[in-house]
Amino acid sequence: MRVWLYARLSNDDDREMNSLLNQQEICQAFAEQHGYIIVGQSFDDNISGMSFDRRGLDELTAAVDADKIDAVIVKDLSRLGRHRTQTALFIDYLREHQVRVISATEGVDTFRDEDDLIIGVRGLMNDYYAKDIGKKIRAGYWQKQKDGIVIIPSFGYWKDKNTGEIKVVEEAAETVRMIYSLYLGGVRLKEIARRLNEHGRKTPAQLQYERYGKRRQDIHKTKDGSYVWTYTSIKNILTDECYAGVLTNHRKQMREGKTYAVTEAEQFRHEGVYPIIVQREDWRRVQELLSQNARNHLVHGNKTKHRYAGLLACAECGNPFVPMIRYWNGNRRVEYVCRGYHRNGKTYCASHRIHEEVLDAAVQEYTETVREQCAVELKKLAQLQKMWALRKPILDAHILSLQEKVQELEQEIDEIVMEKIIKSENTIKAPLAR
Repeated sequence: MRVWLYARLSNDDDREMNSLLNQQEICQAFAEQHGYIIVGQSFDDNISGMSFDRRGLDELTAAVDADKIDAVIVKDLSRLGRHRTQTALFIDYLREHQVRVISATEGVDTFRDEDDLIIGVRGLMNDYYAKDIGKKIRAGYWQKQKDGIVIIPSFGYWKDKNTGEIKVVEEAAETVRMIYSLYLGGVRLKEIARRLNEHGRKTPAQLQYERYGKRRQDIHKTKDGSYVWTYTSIKNILTDECYAGVLTNHRKQMREGKTYAVTEAEQFRHEGVYPIIVQREDWRRVQELLSQNARNHLVHGNKTKHRYAGLLACAECGNPFVPMIRYWNGNRRVEYVCRGYHRNGKTYCASHRIHEEVLDAAVQEYTETVREQCAVELKKLAQLQKMWALRKPILDAHILSLQEKVQELEQEIDEIVMEKIIKSENTIKAPLAR
Protein backbone atom coordinates (compact mmCIF):
# COMPACT_ATOMS: atom_id res chain seq x y z
CA MET A 1 0.00 0.00 0.00
CA ARG A 2 1.29 3.46 -0.97
CA VAL A 3 1.30 5.80 2.02
CA TRP A 4 1.93 9.47 2.74
CA LEU A 5 3.33 10.61 6.09
CA TYR A 6 1.89 13.83 7.54
CA ALA A 7 2.96 15.74 10.67
CA ARG A 8 1.83 19.01 12.26
CA LEU A 9 3.13 21.08 15.16
CA SER A 10 1.41 24.09 16.71
CA ASN A 11 2.40 26.55 19.41
CA ASP A 12 0.25 24.90 22.09
CA ASP A 13 1.68 21.39 21.56
CA ASP A 14 4.12 19.61 23.80
CA ARG A 15 7.32 20.37 21.89
CA GLU A 16 9.13 17.25 23.06
CA MET A 17 6.34 14.71 22.67
CA ASN A 18 4.90 16.11 19.45
CA SER A 19 8.02 17.43 17.74
CA LEU A 20 7.98 17.07 13.98
CA LEU A 21 10.95 14.69 14.14
CA ASN A 22 9.20 12.52 16.74
CA GLN A 23 6.01 12.39 14.66
CA GLN A 24 7.91 11.49 11.49
CA GLU A 25 9.85 8.71 13.25
CA ILE A 26 6.65 7.18 14.68
CA CYS A 27 4.85 7.29 11.30
CA GLN A 28 7.86 5.92 9.43
CA ALA A 29 8.33 3.05 11.90
CA PHE A 30 4.61 2.20 11.64
CA ALA A 31 4.76 2.13 7.83
CA GLU A 32 7.89 -0.05 7.78
CA GLN A 33 6.41 -2.43 10.36
CA HIS A 34 3.36 -3.05 8.14
CA GLY A 35 5.31 -3.23 4.90
CA TYR A 36 3.81 -0.03 3.42
CA ILE A 37 5.57 1.88 0.64
CA ILE A 38 6.28 5.51 1.64
CA VAL A 39 5.77 7.64 -1.48
CA GLY A 40 5.98 11.08 0.15
CA GLN A 41 5.64 13.16 3.29
CA SER A 42 4.80 16.71 4.33
CA PHE A 43 4.53 18.71 7.51
CA ASP A 44 3.26 22.01 8.89
CA ASP A 45 5.16 23.83 11.62
CA ASN A 46 3.59 26.32 14.00
CA ILE A 47 0.14 25.92 12.42
CA SER A 48 -3.09 25.60 14.42
CA GLY A 49 -5.18 22.48 13.87
CA MET A 50 -8.27 24.69 13.60
CA SER A 51 -7.02 26.02 10.26
CA PHE A 52 -6.89 23.92 7.10
CA ASP A 53 -5.02 26.51 5.04
CA ARG A 54 -1.69 24.71 5.30
CA ARG A 55 1.14 24.14 2.85
CA GLY A 56 1.68 20.56 4.07
CA LEU A 57 -1.99 19.70 3.54
CA ASP A 58 -1.85 21.27 0.07
CA GLU A 59 1.02 18.94 -0.85
CA LEU A 60 -0.95 15.99 0.54
CA THR A 61 -4.05 17.03 -1.42
CA ALA A 62 -2.02 17.30 -4.64
CA ALA A 63 -0.80 13.72 -4.13
CA VAL A 64 -4.39 12.53 -3.53
CA ASP A 65 -5.69 14.29 -6.65
CA ALA A 66 -2.86 12.72 -8.69
CA ASP A 67 -3.86 9.25 -7.39
CA LYS A 68 -0.38 8.64 -5.95
CA ILE A 69 -1.37 7.36 -2.50
CA ASP A 70 -3.70 4.87 -0.84
CA ALA A 71 -3.40 6.03 2.77
CA VAL A 72 -2.26 8.87 5.02
CA ILE A 73 -0.40 7.99 8.21
CA VAL A 74 -0.45 10.43 11.15
CA LYS A 75 0.81 10.06 14.71
CA ASP A 76 -2.76 10.72 15.94
CA LEU A 77 -5.92 12.21 14.47
CA SER A 78 -5.34 15.59 16.14
CA ARG A 79 -2.31 16.03 13.84
CA LEU A 80 -4.68 16.02 10.87
CA GLY A 81 -6.85 18.69 12.48
CA ARG A 82 -8.64 19.77 15.65
CA HIS A 83 -11.68 21.43 14.06
CA ARG A 84 -14.37 18.75 14.31
CA THR A 85 -16.36 19.70 11.19
CA GLN A 86 -13.39 20.59 8.98
CA THR A 87 -11.55 17.41 9.93
CA ALA A 88 -14.63 15.28 9.20
CA LEU A 89 -15.05 16.95 5.82
CA PHE A 90 -11.38 16.36 4.97
CA ILE A 91 -11.67 12.69 5.95
CA ASP A 92 -14.77 12.42 3.72
CA TYR A 93 -12.81 14.01 0.86
CA LEU A 94 -10.07 11.38 1.31
CA ARG A 95 -12.66 8.58 1.43
CA GLU A 96 -14.18 9.79 -1.84
CA HIS A 97 -10.72 9.36 -3.39
CA GLN A 98 -10.33 5.90 -1.79
CA VAL A 99 -7.65 7.16 0.59
CA ARG A 100 -7.76 6.10 4.25
CA VAL A 101 -6.31 7.83 7.31
CA ILE A 102 -4.39 5.63 9.73
CA SER A 103 -3.49 6.81 13.23
CA ALA A 104 -0.21 5.14 14.23
CA THR A 105 -0.64 5.52 18.01
CA GLU A 106 -4.43 5.18 18.29
CA GLY A 107 -4.90 2.18 16.02
CA VAL A 108 -7.65 3.99 14.09
CA ASP A 109 -8.40 3.37 10.40
CA THR A 110 -11.04 5.51 8.68
CA PHE A 111 -11.92 2.59 6.39
CA ARG A 112 -13.09 0.45 9.34
CA ASP A 113 -16.76 0.94 10.15
CA GLU A 114 -16.21 -0.02 13.78
CA ASP A 115 -13.81 2.94 14.15
CA ASP A 116 -16.41 5.57 13.16
CA LEU A 117 -17.54 6.01 16.78
CA ILE A 118 -13.95 6.40 17.98
CA ILE A 119 -13.25 8.95 15.22
CA GLY A 120 -16.35 10.93 16.24
CA VAL A 121 -15.39 10.92 19.93
CA ARG A 122 -11.80 11.88 19.11
CA GLY A 123 -13.12 14.70 16.95
CA LEU A 124 -15.23 16.05 19.82
CA MET A 125 -12.29 15.83 22.25
CA ASN A 126 -9.87 17.53 19.85
CA ASP A 127 -12.41 20.27 19.09
CA TYR A 128 -13.03 20.91 22.81
CA TYR A 129 -9.29 20.93 23.53
CA ALA A 130 -8.65 23.43 20.73
CA LYS A 131 -11.43 25.75 21.93
CA ASP A 132 -10.21 25.57 25.55
CA ILE A 133 -6.66 26.30 24.46
CA GLY A 134 -8.03 29.09 22.24
CA LYS A 135 -9.55 30.83 25.28
CA LYS A 136 -6.25 30.64 27.14
CA ILE A 137 -4.33 31.89 24.11
CA ARG A 138 -6.70 34.86 23.70
CA ALA A 139 -6.20 35.76 27.35
CA GLY A 140 -2.42 35.57 26.92
CA TYR A 141 -2.66 37.51 23.66
CA TRP A 142 -4.55 40.32 25.40
CA GLN A 143 -1.93 40.48 28.16
CA LYS A 144 0.90 40.65 25.61
CA GLN A 145 -0.92 43.49 23.85
CA LYS A 146 -1.25 45.34 27.14
CA ASP A 147 2.45 44.83 27.90
CA GLY A 148 3.48 46.23 24.51
CA ILE A 149 4.85 42.98 23.07
CA VAL A 150 4.90 42.73 19.27
CA ILE A 151 3.14 39.51 18.29
CA ILE A 152 3.15 39.79 14.49
CA PRO A 153 5.54 42.45 13.15
CA SER A 154 4.28 44.82 10.48
CA PHE A 155 5.63 44.84 6.95
CA GLY A 156 9.23 46.05 7.04
CA TYR A 157 10.12 44.32 10.33
CA TRP A 158 10.93 40.90 11.71
CA LYS A 159 11.09 39.56 15.26
CA ASP A 160 14.05 37.68 16.68
CA LYS A 161 12.43 34.71 18.47
CA ASN A 162 15.40 34.28 20.77
CA THR A 163 15.65 37.85 22.04
CA GLY A 164 12.22 39.28 21.13
CA GLU A 165 13.98 42.22 19.47
CA ILE A 166 12.26 43.89 16.51
CA LYS A 167 14.59 44.42 13.58
CA VAL A 168 14.25 46.11 10.20
CA VAL A 169 13.95 44.19 6.93
CA GLU A 170 15.83 46.61 4.73
CA GLU A 171 14.27 45.47 1.43
CA ALA A 172 10.77 46.08 2.78
CA ALA A 173 11.82 49.26 4.64
CA GLU A 174 13.04 50.70 1.35
CA THR A 175 9.60 50.05 -0.14
CA VAL A 176 7.92 51.75 2.83
CA ARG A 177 10.11 54.85 2.46
CA MET A 178 9.32 54.91 -1.26
CA ILE A 179 5.56 54.82 -0.54
CA TYR A 180 5.75 57.70 1.94
CA SER A 181 8.01 59.74 -0.34
CA LEU A 182 5.72 59.29 -3.34
CA TYR A 183 2.58 60.19 -1.39
CA LEU A 184 4.18 63.29 0.12
CA GLY A 185 5.22 64.19 -3.44
CA GLY A 186 1.58 64.25 -4.52
CA VAL A 187 1.31 60.79 -6.11
CA ARG A 188 -2.08 59.13 -5.58
CA LEU A 189 -2.51 55.73 -3.96
CA LYS A 190 -3.49 53.98 -7.17
CA GLU A 191 -0.48 55.37 -9.01
CA ILE A 192 1.86 54.35 -6.15
CA ALA A 193 0.56 50.78 -6.39
CA ARG A 194 1.07 50.79 -10.15
CA ARG A 195 4.67 52.00 -9.85
CA LEU A 196 5.53 49.42 -7.20
CA ASN A 197 4.09 46.65 -9.35
CA GLU A 198 5.97 47.99 -12.35
CA HIS A 199 9.26 47.92 -10.41
CA GLY A 200 8.54 44.45 -9.02
CA ARG A 201 8.60 45.49 -5.37
CA LYS A 202 7.61 42.58 -3.13
CA THR A 203 4.25 42.88 -1.35
CA PRO A 204 3.63 42.20 2.36
CA ALA A 205 1.83 38.95 1.47
CA GLN A 206 4.67 37.83 -0.78
CA LEU A 207 7.40 38.50 1.78
CA GLN A 208 5.41 36.80 4.52
CA TYR A 209 4.94 33.72 2.37
CA GLU A 210 8.62 33.61 1.43
CA ARG A 211 9.80 34.05 5.03
CA TYR A 212 7.24 31.98 6.96
CA GLY A 213 5.38 29.94 4.36
CA LYS A 214 2.08 31.51 5.45
CA ARG A 215 -0.51 32.65 2.94
CA ARG A 216 -2.53 35.79 3.36
CA GLN A 217 -5.86 36.80 1.90
CA ASP A 218 -6.26 36.37 -1.84
CA ILE A 219 -7.18 40.06 -2.07
CA HIS A 220 -3.45 40.70 -2.48
CA LYS A 221 -3.23 38.41 -5.48
CA THR A 222 -4.45 38.44 -9.05
CA LYS A 223 -6.51 35.63 -10.51
CA ASP A 224 -3.38 33.99 -11.95
CA GLY A 225 -1.80 33.93 -8.48
CA SER A 226 0.60 36.86 -8.86
CA TYR A 227 1.21 39.09 -5.83
CA VAL A 228 0.35 42.74 -6.49
CA TRP A 229 0.21 46.01 -4.66
CA THR A 230 -3.28 47.43 -4.28
CA TYR A 231 -4.92 50.67 -3.23
CA THR A 232 -5.77 49.08 0.12
CA SER A 233 -2.30 47.70 0.85
CA ILE A 234 -0.76 51.15 0.16
CA LYS A 235 -3.25 52.87 2.45
CA ASN A 236 -2.64 50.33 5.23
CA ILE A 237 1.06 51.16 5.21
CA LEU A 238 0.44 54.91 5.14
CA THR A 239 -1.83 54.74 8.20
CA ASP A 240 0.31 52.35 10.29
CA GLU A 241 2.04 54.32 13.05
CA CYS A 242 4.58 51.55 13.63
CA TYR A 243 6.85 53.12 10.99
CA ALA A 244 7.20 56.10 13.33
CA GLY A 245 8.09 53.75 16.19
CA VAL A 246 4.65 53.38 17.82
CA LEU A 247 2.93 50.06 18.57
CA THR A 248 -0.87 50.28 18.85
CA ASN A 249 -2.56 47.11 20.10
CA HIS A 250 -6.09 46.01 20.87
CA ARG A 251 -7.68 47.99 18.03
CA LYS A 252 -10.30 45.27 17.48
CA GLN A 253 -11.93 42.64 19.62
CA MET A 254 -14.12 39.61 19.08
CA ARG A 255 -17.57 39.39 20.68
CA GLU A 256 -20.04 36.60 19.94
CA GLY A 257 -18.22 35.63 16.78
CA LYS A 258 -18.13 39.19 15.39
CA THR A 259 -15.23 41.64 15.20
CA TYR A 260 -15.77 45.13 16.61
CA ALA A 261 -13.57 48.24 16.49
CA VAL A 262 -12.19 49.40 19.84
CA THR A 263 -12.20 53.07 20.82
CA GLU A 264 -8.87 54.88 21.07
CA ALA A 265 -9.27 55.18 24.84
CA GLU A 266 -9.39 51.35 25.15
CA GLN A 267 -6.40 50.72 22.87
CA PHE A 268 -2.88 50.02 24.12
CA ARG A 269 -0.37 52.49 22.70
CA HIS A 270 3.37 52.00 23.25
CA GLU A 271 6.05 54.46 22.13
CA GLY A 272 9.49 53.44 20.90
CA VAL A 273 8.73 49.76 20.28
CA TYR A 274 9.54 49.66 16.56
CA PRO A 275 12.78 50.94 15.01
CA ILE A 276 11.90 54.12 13.08
CA ILE A 277 11.63 53.80 9.30
CA VAL A 278 9.66 57.00 8.68
CA GLN A 279 10.25 60.20 10.61
CA ARG A 280 7.47 61.27 12.97
CA GLU A 281 6.89 64.55 11.15
CA ASP A 282 6.56 62.80 7.78
CA TRP A 283 4.06 60.35 9.25
CA ARG A 284 1.95 63.22 10.66
CA ARG A 285 2.05 65.09 7.32
CA VAL A 286 0.81 61.94 5.57
CA GLN A 287 -2.11 61.62 8.03
CA GLU A 288 -3.04 65.25 7.38
CA LEU A 289 -2.97 64.70 3.62
CA LEU A 290 -5.07 61.55 3.91
CA SER A 291 -7.61 63.36 6.07
CA GLN A 292 -7.67 66.33 3.68
CA ASN A 293 -8.15 64.14 0.64
CA ALA A 294 -10.93 62.26 2.41
CA ARG A 295 -12.72 65.56 3.14
CA ASN A 296 -12.30 66.67 -0.46
CA HIS A 297 -13.79 63.42 -1.62
CA LEU A 298 -16.81 63.96 0.58
CA VAL A 299 -17.27 67.53 -0.64
CA HIS A 300 -16.73 66.90 -4.31
CA GLY A 301 -17.67 63.29 -4.52
CA ASN A 302 -20.91 61.86 -5.79
CA LYS A 303 -23.49 61.68 -2.99
CA THR A 304 -26.26 60.34 -5.23
CA LYS A 305 -27.58 56.94 -4.25
CA HIS A 306 -27.46 54.56 -7.18
CA ARG A 307 -29.96 51.75 -7.45
CA TYR A 308 -27.44 49.00 -8.28
CA ALA A 309 -24.75 50.00 -5.78
CA GLY A 310 -23.64 47.01 -3.70
CA LEU A 311 -25.49 44.52 -5.89
CA LEU A 312 -22.90 43.80 -8.58
CA ALA A 313 -19.61 41.92 -8.30
CA CYS A 314 -16.80 41.26 -10.76
CA ALA A 315 -16.75 37.64 -11.93
CA GLU A 316 -12.97 37.81 -12.46
CA CYS A 317 -11.58 39.31 -9.23
CA GLY A 318 -14.63 39.31 -6.92
CA ASN A 319 -14.54 43.04 -6.18
CA PRO A 320 -17.84 44.99 -6.20
CA PHE A 321 -18.82 47.22 -9.09
CA VAL A 322 -18.90 50.89 -8.13
CA PRO A 323 -20.98 53.62 -9.81
CA MET A 324 -19.16 56.30 -11.82
CA ILE A 325 -20.67 59.39 -13.46
CA ARG A 326 -19.53 60.04 -17.02
CA TYR A 327 -20.34 62.92 -19.36
CA TRP A 328 -20.49 62.23 -23.08
CA ASN A 329 -21.41 64.99 -25.56
CA GLY A 330 -22.91 66.97 -22.70
CA ASN A 331 -25.06 64.05 -21.54
CA ARG A 332 -24.76 62.61 -18.07
CA ARG A 333 -24.64 58.84 -17.75
CA VAL A 334 -23.91 56.38 -14.97
CA GLU A 335 -21.78 53.30 -15.45
CA TYR A 336 -20.61 50.64 -13.02
CA VAL A 337 -16.96 49.60 -13.09
CA CYS A 338 -14.90 46.96 -11.33
CA ARG A 339 -13.44 48.48 -8.17
CA GLY A 340 -10.42 46.19 -8.42
CA TYR A 341 -9.52 47.68 -11.80
CA HIS A 342 -10.53 51.21 -10.83
CA ARG A 343 -8.27 51.23 -7.75
CA ASN A 344 -5.40 48.99 -8.81
CA GLY A 345 -5.24 49.11 -12.60
CA LYS A 346 -4.94 46.45 -15.27
CA THR A 347 -2.34 44.44 -13.36
CA TYR A 348 -5.10 43.49 -10.94
CA CYS A 349 -8.13 43.05 -13.19
CA ALA A 350 -9.56 43.94 -16.61
CA SER A 351 -11.64 47.05 -17.36
CA HIS A 352 -15.06 45.54 -16.77
CA ARG A 353 -17.90 48.05 -16.94
CA ILE A 354 -21.60 48.25 -17.69
CA HIS A 355 -23.93 51.22 -18.27
CA GLU A 356 -26.88 51.79 -15.98
CA GLU A 357 -29.20 51.93 -19.02
CA VAL A 358 -28.13 48.40 -19.97
CA LEU A 359 -28.85 47.20 -16.45
CA ASP A 360 -32.23 48.94 -16.49
CA ALA A 361 -33.10 47.19 -19.77
CA ALA A 362 -31.97 43.81 -18.42
CA VAL A 363 -33.96 44.29 -15.21
CA GLN A 364 -37.01 45.41 -17.20
CA GLU A 365 -36.74 42.36 -19.45
CA TYR A 366 -36.35 40.06 -16.47
CA THR A 367 -39.27 41.72 -14.70
CA GLU A 368 -41.50 41.22 -17.75
CA THR A 369 -40.45 37.56 -17.94
CA VAL A 370 -41.22 37.03 -14.25
CA ARG A 371 -44.56 38.84 -14.64
CA GLU A 372 -45.52 36.56 -17.52
CA GLN A 373 -44.49 33.48 -15.56
CA CYS A 374 -46.50 34.68 -12.57
CA ALA A 375 -49.56 35.20 -14.78
CA VAL A 376 -49.26 31.64 -16.10
CA GLU A 377 -48.84 30.23 -12.59
CA LEU A 378 -51.79 32.25 -11.29
CA LYS A 379 -53.94 30.88 -14.09
CA LYS A 380 -52.90 27.34 -13.19
CA LEU A 381 -53.67 28.03 -9.53
CA ALA A 382 -57.11 29.38 -10.39
CA GLN A 383 -57.85 26.21 -12.39
CA LEU A 384 -56.73 24.03 -9.49
CA GLN A 385 -58.93 25.99 -7.09
CA LYS A 386 -61.89 25.56 -9.41
CA MET A 387 -61.27 21.81 -9.72
CA TRP A 388 -60.93 21.52 -5.95
CA ALA A 389 -64.18 23.40 -5.41
CA LEU A 390 -65.97 20.92 -7.71
CA ARG A 391 -64.39 17.83 -6.15
CA LYS A 392 -64.58 18.94 -2.51
CA PRO A 393 -68.18 17.70 -1.83
CA ILE A 394 -67.32 14.30 -3.35
CA LEU A 395 -64.09 14.04 -1.37
CA ASP A 396 -65.82 15.14 1.84
CA ALA A 397 -68.42 12.41 1.37
CA HIS A 398 -65.68 9.86 0.69
CA ILE A 399 -63.79 10.93 3.82
CA LEU A 400 -66.97 10.60 5.91
CA SER A 401 -67.57 7.11 4.50
CA LEU A 402 -64.02 6.07 5.34
CA GLN A 403 -64.33 7.45 8.87
CA GLU A 404 -67.50 5.40 9.39
CA LYS A 405 -65.75 2.31 8.09
CA VAL A 406 -62.84 2.92 10.46
CA GLN A 407 -65.28 3.11 13.36
CA GLU A 408 -66.91 -0.15 12.29
CA LEU A 409 -63.53 -1.86 12.05
CA GLU A 410 -62.47 -0.55 15.46
CA GLN A 411 -65.73 -1.93 16.91
CA GLU A 412 -65.09 -5.31 15.29
CA ILE A 413 -61.55 -5.35 16.70
CA ASP A 414 -62.89 -4.62 20.18
CA GLU A 415 -65.39 -7.46 19.85
CA ILE A 416 -62.70 -9.91 18.70
CA VAL A 417 -60.41 -8.93 21.55
CA MET A 418 -63.22 -9.39 24.11
CA GLU A 419 -64.05 -12.78 22.60
CA LYS A 420 -60.41 -13.87 22.91
CA ILE A 421 -60.27 -12.70 26.53
CA ILE A 422 -63.45 -14.64 27.43
CA LYS A 423 -62.17 -17.82 25.77
CA SER A 424 -58.87 -17.48 27.60
CA GLU A 425 -60.65 -17.12 30.96
CA ASN A 426 -62.85 -20.16 30.26
CA THR A 427 -59.77 -22.23 29.35
CA ILE A 428 -58.18 -21.37 32.67
CA LYS A 429 -61.35 -22.08 34.70
CA ALA A 430 -61.98 -25.53 33.14
CA PRO A 431 -58.95 -27.33 34.68
CA LEU A 432 -59.68 -25.74 38.03
CA ALA A 433 -63.22 -27.09 37.96
CA ARG A 434 -61.95 -30.69 37.62
